[in-house]
Amino acid sequence: MLGHWHRKCGLRLLQTSSTKILLKTSKFSEGLYVKAGATRYPNLCFYRNVQTVTYAIVDGSYVPSTTQTHQPDKTKENESTKLESVGAFQKLPMVMPSVDILYSALRKAKRVPPTKGIANIAKRERNKGAKQLDALMKELAVPLREYTENFPKKKYLHPYERSLIELTLGDGNYEEVLRNVDALRKKVVGVGKEHASLCAKCLTKRDALERLNEGMEKLEEVFKCDGKAVDDLLNIAKTLRAMPVVDLETPTLCLVGAPNVGKSSLVRELSTGKPEICNYPFTTRGILMGHIALNFQHFQVTDTPGLLKRHDEDRNNLEKLTLAVLSHLPTAILYVHDLTGECGTSPSDQFVIYKEIKQRFSNHLWLDVVSKCDILQEAPVIFITEDSDTDNVELARYRKMGPEGAILVSVMDGKGLDELKVQVHEMLVTQMDRIQNSKIDEDNPEPVT
Repeated sequence: MLGHWHRKCGLRLLQTSSTKILLKTSKFSEGLYVKAGATRYPNLCFYRNVQTVTYAIVDGSYVPSTTQTHQPDKTKENESTKLESVGAFQKLPMVMPSVDILYSALRKAKRVPPTKGIANIAKRERNKGAKQLDALMKELAVPLREYTENFPKKKYLHPYERSLIELTLGDGNYEEVLRNVDALRKKVVGVGKEHASLCAKCLTKRDALERLNEGMEKLEEVFKCDGKAVDDLLNIAKTLRAMPVVDLETPTLCLVGAPNVGKSSLVRELSTGKPEICNYPFTTRGILMGHIALNFQHFQVTDTPGLLKRHDEDRNNLEKLTLAVLSHLPTAILYVHDLTGECGTSPSDQFVIYKEIKQRFSNHLWLDVVSKCDILQEAPVIFITEDSDTDNVELARYRKMGPEGAILVSVMDGKGLDELKVQVHEMLVTQMDRIQNSKIDEDNPEPVT
């Protein structure tokens, strides 16, 4: 119907004088107006306010006129969608070592011939030199530009991946390396253009050859001197690509606790993940991911570095990785306690850590496990640094059996593992319902009244 009106309106206007615009005869004329100071063309077609560009009819074709209404910039709206997705590290471009970029560029540039048809030797040589220098500059600069454009800006990443960059690479290092790569690109372009211009102005063949060699050597020197930035970016890409991939729509079980309490051993029992098993603190040096298959349903499980009893500002990057997972991913928590005295963290300190994390992440689904129950003593273990005469009834109970409702398990003899798997499955099914309900709420927001 709108298209029919366009044709109708356009034909009516074509039949009028160029200085008279008759809109009164049209039932669509309400709300239409001619903007003061706007350029008039011999034949002008008006549309309703939804039309944002005016068109003049030139030789039977519609040509956009210079007068355009301002359109709101939607790029910021589109950028916001990038914030809610993960997996950016697996889309990083492949980075070549700096030495490979350099020698590949040199080989290609030296094969560039002069323009055909130049009879004068001097002109042909300076043409060849300028073209080769320009080719070398582009072969070096184009990959650098692609790297800086295709590596994601940190502010557009999902908060979880942003935290991984900061904690794994160090705060600001990612941006600094990208700035160094871009600075190298600008330097290469500047030096290349300068020497290509000098070569193009040479009057003799000898001068052209000298300028060509000089330019080639200078570009090679610049790239070798600052090419470390490319190699740094290569290492960053390798590190980030090795990060575990997390699906935000798949329920994730996150094992949390003090160092060396048996989290990694439980991950081996529950999932396909095969973490390193050692008997010293911080054996988990990053986020390890595995998958759980229960009753034909698939879930994710992640092992995190252990937490110590200290304030957040004193935590190392490994502990901050654990907090980042809990803060930014929709996880269900399996909290692991070791009351045997073998993990290196006293039961009293584990109790303090546990209470703090439980309070901070109280909105997460939660399940407590006491590990190594095969060697758990009937009498509670009291470290020499602990106060054995405390009046805290909850702490006294914790030292003996862990928190209320905790499952006692042993990887060595299998005690409690079947019960643990059943409860883990129930918790992850509940977590799946939470994720689906959250997605429905996002797709169908309540109208604002």
